[in-house]
Amino acid sequence: MSWNSSLYEYHKKYGGQFLAGELDDGLLILTWKNRPLVVDLSMVNGGRSGTFSYIRARAPVTLAKPYELTIGAERTLSGGVNTVLKSVSAIAGYSADFGCPEVTKKRLIRAENVPFTKLVLSSLDFRNALLACPNDKVSVRPGPGDEGLHLVTVTTAAAVSGLSGDGGGWYLGSRGEYITVFGTEEEKAQEARQVAEQFFPRMDRFLALAQAACGAVTQWPM
Repeated sequence: MSWNSSLYEYHKKYGGQFLAGELDDGLLILTWKNRPLVVDLSMVNGGRSGTFSYIRARAPVTLAKPYELTIGAERTLSGGVNTVLKSVSAIAGYSADFGCPEVTKKRLIRAENVPFTKLVLSSLDFRNALLACPNDKVSVRPGPGDEGLHLVTVTTAAAVSGLSGDGGGWYLGSRGEYITVFGTEEEKAQEARQVAEQFFPRMDRFLALAQAACGAVTQWPM
């Protein structure tokens, strides 16, 4: 299996528009509450280390005012950093005083509009989605124009190296494209079962986080 193959299997079960050609370029466009929800790979050039692939999901929202938010993945050291932030004035937009410590303690959160962010984090659906996806990051960024367009993006914090490893709990096949191209029918069937048992639930949680983020930032007036 590969990213394209795994995403294609997901598309066959859940629908949407699937686009793919060469390896790693698969893109799935789903529809959620009359807005597109797109999932694909973000490729980052690591220089001599090669190219790193991060899974991402994106959806548009419309907000009354420009708003930026970054919620990092859980990190053991974030608790200590948050303790320091509590004892000093705001540094570059970072703050530890967002409430909801069960969600925020191990995550670094950056937002210029702290009061609105507290409302965003008051969403139970959003908090539960964050707890279910400790290895993922969330961002909200304003887009062009004056219509209030914003983009909500969820990205894996860990790269899915070579699309055959376990980057943040993702399963994309034990031997990459080898089984897809050269495997026996039994091996292909086994890979498909493992993708359904491991990739599908992880993707469900990943997309649920993007949906919950969209719901949380549009639930309250700014």
